[in-house]
Amino acid sequence: MKLCLRTITLLAFLLALAEAASAGTVTLTLDNGGNDTMGGVYVGPYNFTENGSTPLQLICDDYTHEVYLNESWTATTSNLPPLIEPLQFQHGSLQQYEEVAWLAQQIFALGPVNSSNAATIGYMQYALWDIFSPGASSGVSDPTNQIGYWMTQAEDNYSTGNYSDVVIYTPDSGSQTGGDGLPQEYIGIVPEPGSLLLLGTGIVGLFAFRRKLSC
Repeated sequence: MKLCLRTITLLAFLLALAEAASAGTVTLTLDNGGNDTMGGVYVGPYNFTENGSTPLQLICDDYTHEVYLNESWTATTSNLPPLIEPLQFQHGSLQQYEEVAWLAQQIFALGPVNSSNAATIGYMQYALWDIFSPGASSGVSDPTNQIGYWMTQAEDNYSTGNYSDVVIYTPDSGSQTGGDGLPQEYIGIVPEPGSLLLLGTGIVGLFAFRRKLSC
């Protein structure tokens, strides 16, 4: 019976975690903008605290608004796909969000910022911003047109991507503790709910095998 109770508890926890990863409302606090700058602004993953305790790295897709260190706001989370309204860019198409998600995945895949990838991360970030805010990169030095290259890569490859682990953090208007009242929208990568449940199933099976007990 103890095994049954532990199994039920574990599955309930994993189901709750999977649901939390797919949709909901969270509180974000900006800790810092990371370690990479280009064109006078921070680029690449920003560091947040989610719901007052969980470290989180997110990438900004919104060049038109501002956030400040240590301020907090609430955000609605949604997966891609589907998109859950309202989004920061109401005019944004699913294709544009998938292009942005593709670029965000490439940035995260490069790992921590270092001397060899900092410039690439910056160019990717401005390509991402230019999708929703054309001209955002106009003041950035880009002698080899790397920003245009990454925009083309996103347009050519977005349709082949898997975005089930992508979460969009859309700010709730008026929830910002400072600034202009509407923070920026962000994109993050979280474990897929299906993967969490598969992991849980494996753990349960392992317990059952080791204990050689049944319900």
